[in-house]
Amino acid sequence: MMEAAAYTDLRNYIKTRIGSAEYEVSGAWSSCTIAEAIITGTGIVRIKCQVSPGAACTITGVRLKNTDGQVWCTKEVNVVIDSASTHLLQWFDFVITESEVS
Repeated sequence: MMEAAAYTDLRNYIKTRIGSAEYEVSGAWSSCTIAEAIITGTGIVRIKCQVSPGAACTITGVRLKNTDGQVWCTKEVNVVIDSASTHLLQWFDFVITESEVS
């Protein structure tokens, strides 16, 4: 079984290895801000992305890249941004669990 130190190391690795975030509009990806990267009290690694496209659009995806620029994960969304809503806050939760395989 994994010990507490292993969980801590894996959580910190994920938190520090995320390098950038992007959002998709009409098939094109643009950079967005990583607003926060935390480890919650329950051990979840949470990466929050603030998307501010600056114009009305439909956001269809948000993704995270590692510090080498490789895509780690992509989330499909369908969020309409209009003149009344200028930002979207989207987050990714990484939960580390262990299971035994027999």
